[in-house]
Amino acid sequence: MQTINIANLLDKKFVGADDLRKELTSILNRLPEENEVIITQHGKPQAVLINLESYLELQEQIADAKPELIKEINEAIADVKAGHGIPAEKVFKDLGL
Repeated sequence: MQTINIANLLDKKFVGADDLRKELTSILNRLPEENEVIITQHGKPQAVLINLESYLELQEQIADAKPELIKEINEAIADVKAGHGIPAEKVFKDLGL
């Protein structure tokens, strides 16, 4: 399983919501090779468009995940929502991005 980090995210293709509307067919045609596209709105990442094969693999991984891992992920999400995470702006600044 691939570890997700900022460098992995920044290597992805980013598309603005307006460009997505204008170029949807072209983007969908390239999606099998690109695997995923980060959709931005007003310059901020808002969603991810992934190809069907990747989506099905993720669903399989979720189904096979250990309950302890899912619990840890949910706790981490709750921690971030409670304001205990590191803002993306700080992470980008610390990385010099």
